[in-house]
Amino acid sequence: MFKRSLFEPDHECLRQQVAEFLDAEVVPHHPQWMENRQAPRRIWQQAGEAGLLCRTIPEDHGGHGGDFRQSVVIIEELAKRRLCGLLTFLQSDIVAPYLHRLGNDIQRQEYLPDLCSGRRIGAIALTEPQGGSDLHGLRSTAIRNQDEIILTGEKTHISNGSEADLIIVAARTGPTGCDGASSAGFDMLLVEAGTPGLTRRRINKTGMPALDTGHLTFDNCRVPEGNRLGASGMGFFYLVSFLSIERLVLATYAQAMAETLLRETVRFCATRRTAEGTTLDYQATQFRLADLYSEAATSRSFVDSCIVDHTAGRLDNRNACIAKLRSTELLTAAAAAKLQLSGARGFCDDGSDGSDGPDRATQDVLDSAVQTVWGGSSEVLRNVVGSSLANML
Repeated sequence: MFKRSLFEPDHECLRQQVAEFLDAEVVPHHPQWMENRQAPRRIWQQAGEAGLLCRTIPEDHGGHGGDFRQSVVIIEELAKRRLCGLLTFLQSDIVAPYLHRLGNDIQRQEYLPDLCSGRRIGAIALTEPQGGSDLHGLRSTAIRNQDEIILTGEKTHISNGSEADLIIVAARTGPTGCDGASSAGFDMLLVEAGTPGLTRRRINKTGMPALDTGHLTFDNCRVPEGNRLGASGMGFFYLVSFLSIERLVLATYAQAMAETLLRETVRFCATRRTAEGTTLDYQATQFRLADLYSEAATSRSFVDSCIVDHTAGRLDNRNACIAKLRSTELLTAAAAAKLQLSGARGFCDDGSDGSDGPDRATQDVLDSAVQTVWGGSSEVLRNVVGSSLANML
C-alpha cells in the first residue's frame, strides 16, 4: 500500500517463505481454531521447523542470527491474515530476548533452543487482577528462602498462559503492605509448567479467540534460586527496557492489520453497486477513506522509523509508546469503517453473500479492541508519553 525502503531482497525471500507456510499450514485450519478457542501445540513446532521462530536469536542458541527486520516480515504476514492463533512474536520477540539478554549460560542452553524450535512454548506474566499493566501496583512476591524463592501471587490475561512450558514471572522481592505498596525491587523468575503450587485456567475471549490467554495462580511455588533471571531487584529496570520492544512489536502487527483492512474496504466499496454507481463513488465514502489512508501513511512512516531505530539499537521508549498508540487506534478506526461500509454483509455468518468469513468484519472490530489494551492500554501510553514531556523542557 505504501512505498518502503526498509527491506532487502533476502527479507522479501523470507516473506514469500512465510506466506507459503501460513497459507498451507495455518490459514485453512484457523477458523476451527477460532471456534475451539485454541490452536494445537504442534503448530508451534511446525513453525519452528519452517523458520518462523526466534529469527534474531544467535545460531549457537538455536536461532537464525538475523536482524529485527526478519521478525517484522513474519509479524506483518501474520497480521495480514489475522492469525491470532499463532502469534509467533510473543515467543520470538518478547519472551526469547529476555533469556538471550538476561539469562546466564546455563539458562540460555536449557531454554533457548527449545523456544527456537517450538518444542517449548513461552509466556511472560506481568498483568495482575488488581492493577492491569501498572508495574508500580505489582503485588506478587518472590521471597528468598535459602536456595529457593517462594513465589506467591496471581497473574491474569497472560498470552500463551495456559499452554506455556516456561513462564517469565515478575514479582516483588519483599512483602507488600495492606495497600499493595512496597519499596522492594522486582525479580524476574523462570517458572516451569508443573511447578507445585502453580494452577492455570484458560480465559475465553470474544476478541482474538484463538489466542491462548490464561489466569495463573502461584501458591507458595518453590522456584530454584538458579531460575532467577538477571540480577535480583533489577526487574523494574528490565521491564521498562523490554516494554519498548514489546510495544513496537505490537505496533508492527496493528499497522499491518490496519493496512489490510483498509485495502479490503476500498476493494469492497469499489465493487459494491448502488443506484448511483459504487459505494466508492460517494463523496462521504471517499472522505472517510481518505482520512484513514492519510492516517495510515503517517503511522506507517513513524512505525518504520522505529523499526530502523530498534534495528540500530537506539529505540526510544516514548516513540515506541507513540507507535503502539497511533497504530492501534488507527486499527480500531479502520475496523469500524470496514464494518460500517460493509453494511449487513459485515454481520452475516452463513457466507451466502460471498463474505470473507463468519462475521469477519465484526471479528475485526473485536480483535482491534484487544490491541488497544494489551501491552499497555491507550490511556496508559498517553500517560507515559505525556509525563515524559517535562524532560523536553
